[in-house]
Amino acid sequence: MREVTDRDSRKRALLTASALVVLVGVVFGAVLLDRADERSQLAETHAQINEGIAQFRAEQYELSVQTLGSIPEERVDDWHVPYYLGSALIQLKDYRNGAARLEEALMLNPDNENILFALGVAYYKLGNLGLSKAYFATVIEIDPNHEEARGLMDIMAGLERYQTEVDREHETADDAAADIER
Repeated sequence: MREVTDRDSRKRALLTASALVVLVGVVFGAVLLDRADERSQLAETHAQINEGIAQFRAEQYELSVQTLGSIPEERVDDWHVPYYLGSALIQLKDYRNGAARLEEALMLNPDNENILFALGVAYYKLGNLGLSKAYFATVIEIDPNHEEARGLMDIMAGLERYQTEVDREHETADDAAADIER
């Protein structure tokens, strides 16, 4: 009777060990498949990023927006995606959305002069000269020889001087009108 019990005990132990081996194999296989799927998704995402950038460089801005905009947000950890997406939107004159995407790129790469310059342009187009000047000034701090940023800073300085003159003329005209009314 004891011999039968020992045999049964060994059979149960062998069955349990076999079940554990199978379970470990299934888990290991699932992990390998999951990693392979992640690698496949990563390769697909990189291909989309490269395609969207190529479209941007070929001045196919609408296609670039479609391609880069179709990448799921959870897969975007590269500053290139929001930078090129924002830059394409600016080229399409969608300055507000372009600026929002460029701000995302700036969070991922805060010292990139191309992102800062593009933000300066976007805010210039949106009429926010103060913010635009701040971005251009930062670009010039990073690269004192950045001719485009310097040129736009000069243009904005000229606009500010002109606006100051116009404001003075309006004040003078308002004062003269007030004197006449008295």
